[in-house]
Amino acid sequence: MATFLYKCKDIGYDCGFEFSAHAREDLMPRIRIHSRYAHNIYEMNDETTKKIEAAIKQID
Repeated sequence: MATFLYKCKDIGYDCGFEFSAHAREDLMPRIRIHSRYAHNIYEMNDETTKKIEAAIKQID
């Protein structure tokens, strides 16, 4: 089963947040919560969402 990994530093933040899940769609809700509380991002625009999507890596 594949695992998907997101690291905040991969989109340019000086942040140690990492989150992994077995389903890619499980990442965004957790990333949104982290972004709100750690980076004061309350609404993600298309550009930020695309950066995040591009930073998600599949690891086996």
